[in-house]
Amino acid sequence: MRLLVYFDGEFMQKKKPTYKAWLLVVSSLGLVTGGLGYYKYNEIKTAIDMAESFPEHYEVVDAATVKVAEHALTVSVLGTATSPLQTELFTELSGKVAFVGIKPGESAMQGDLLFQLDISEEQARIKSAKARERHATSVYQRYKKLLAKNAISQEQFDQAYADLIVIQSEIEVLQATIAQKTVIAPFNGVMGIHDITLGDYVSANQMLSNFVGVTDTVWVEFSVPQFYPELRVGSQVRVRNIDALGTSSFQLAEVSAKDTQISNTTRSLKYRAEVSRMLAQYTPNTPLEVLIPISDNVTVYQVPVTSVNQDLYGSYVMKLVPQEYEPGAYRATRLPVQVISETDEFKLINQGLQEGEKIAAAGAFKLYEGLLVRTREERSHSNSPLVAATGDQ
Repeated sequence: MRLLVYFDGEFMQKKKPTYKAWLLVVSSLGLVTGGLGYYKYNEIKTAIDMAESFPEHYEVVDAATVKVAEHALTVSVLGTATSPLQTELFTELSGKVAFVGIKPGESAMQGDLLFQLDISEEQARIKSAKARERHATSVYQRYKKLLAKNAISQEQFDQAYADLIVIQSEIEVLQATIAQKTVIAPFNGVMGIHDITLGDYVSANQMLSNFVGVTDTVWVEFSVPQFYPELRVGSQVRVRNIDALGTSSFQLAEVSAKDTQISNTTRSLKYRAEVSRMLAQYTPNTPLEVLIPISDNVTVYQVPVTSVNQDLYGSYVMKLVPQEYEPGAYRATRLPVQVISETDEFKLINQGLQEGEKIAAAGAFKLYEGLLVRTREERSHSNSPLVAATGDQ
């Protein structure tokens, strides 16, 4: 078949492409595409073969064994630290301050003079009274001898005795007045902050400062709502300081006393527990968290704190399943768990684990399902060609 094409006033003939020409073009394109595909296939296959020649990636972690423990369910209540020996210092009478024994924050021994008002008048009156006491005593002794000889009457002797007693009573009153103007350390302790200086005038029953004793124990006072079981005297609770970072640890305290009745306003029962000062240096009035048991002991599973991680699906641990083909190697398996309590070192779990199972501890956050794992101790004794993650070798 021929085509007629009109060009520049004349008809020209043009041949239509034949089937063979189209086949040639398609074949050429196929050969080029196939060649490129084959080249790329060989390139990818070489990369895969090279990757397969390397050992399988693994992570190194610490391992721990699940242990069984006994645990009692607890609730948290607010407590307050107090000192077994603490008092507020007062003077019973008014007057001008004549003596300040120690500065705020300093320690004092029992019997040390802390504060004293001006007692110069009382001292002068005592001096006069004692002079009269010596004279009255001399008269009394002389009249006693004369009475034995019937040289004086009984009335004269009684009058001399009465005069002596009156003077001695006057001295005792003056000494009591001095005691009311004097503040003595009632026990070994530390002086609180005060601003009392020499020459200050203080009123009767004005608080001068507080004084906290040095003791071997600290009291923890707390109240428990009435719908919880009563605690026995001698039972144990756990206490810790409430701080902003939550880094303080729990200490054991023993319940030493409980109130005789439930409060009408709070409907709770007040308790007092004692904790060793060597374990906890709680300042009086420090707010404390107190964990009290509300049930009998139950069996739980104890794991290190580092073993438990969380994601969108909840808490979990990574179980280490031994691999038969590689001694000392494990596969990581995710196990959901429920944490019911924790301490500084351990978390307590009531379901999801079995005693004796090996789980990942420090480094568990790096693991995922099916990952090959080695433990640090076993890895140190192995010459395995497995390659560890960067930073763990």
